[in-house]
Amino acid sequence: MRNSLQGLLAGSIYSLGALSLTISYSVTRIANFAVSEYVTIGAYTAALATIAGFDPILALFLAMMVSSILALAVDESVYKPLYRRGSSPLQLLIASIGVMLLIRYLWSIYADYSDMLFLSSRYSLTPIAYAMGSPITNLHILSLGFLGVVSVSLYMFRHRTMIGKAMRALASNPELASASGIPVWRVRRITWIVSGLLAGAMGALWAFYTSINTETGWRLLLWIFASSIIGGIRSIPLTIAGGFIIGFSENLGMWFFNRFFGVDTAYKPIIAYLAIASTLLIGRGKLFVR
Repeated sequence: MRNSLQGLLAGSIYSLGALSLTISYSVTRIANFAVSEYVTIGAYTAALATIAGFDPILALFLAMMVSSILALAVDESVYKPLYRRGSSPLQLLIASIGVMLLIRYLWSIYADYSDMLFLSSRYSLTPIAYAMGSPITNLHILSLGFLGVVSVSLYMFRHRTMIGKAMRALASNPELASASGIPVWRVRRITWIVSGLLAGAMGALWAFYTSINTETGWRLLLWIFASSIIGGIRSIPLTIAGGFIIGFSENLGMWFFNRFFGVDTAYKPIIAYLAIASTLLIGRGKLFVR
């Protein structure tokens, strides 16, 4: 039961980061590796906010705001100029790797100078109920409840608002959407804001869950991509399902292999690698091709 609850918590957190990647890719066609750094910055913002005495909910929203500003700034200064010059999806992907490394090392220098290479939030994990002797904590409720609110909000936004419908149209057929008079650049900005909000939320919840460092987002990137790839990098419901599949697989799967075959839990990342490889093989490697 303990591993199931861990899988539930991890899955809800992974889903938020995967949604960030799915939403940005579906509209902009950028497999954005820099999402890892949005997660890191969100994690540090939330941790520092709780250390300063802020309420965890307020810290969560502060992390979302900071990460969304970063995501929008990166698009305006890097991705959009490259896109206007006719850069291919592969070139934009490589650019995102460069942005990821630049942000990570700049932040690492600052964190080292400020003695923040390793940080723990002041969020207190408190058991509020027990299932078969395993604790259900306040973080379980917060992460699952927040994911539920995000899921409903995204559905309402994408299906009941003009901007949301424009995002779906742009994701379906960019050329037709542009020819139809849809404000492409405005939709793109909102897309990156939403993507940044979700990445910041993942970072904040991860900071509440465990200690963080300047490579937190980089270490979570594999799970983000695995969850998103299971969802085809386009479907929001399947992306959420992918997050829980990865969360349960790594916790229950590694428990099984550790108990019956003595496999060390340090090999947990192999679950995500297998998920990516099998999904790409089933999809014939066409997930990043329109």
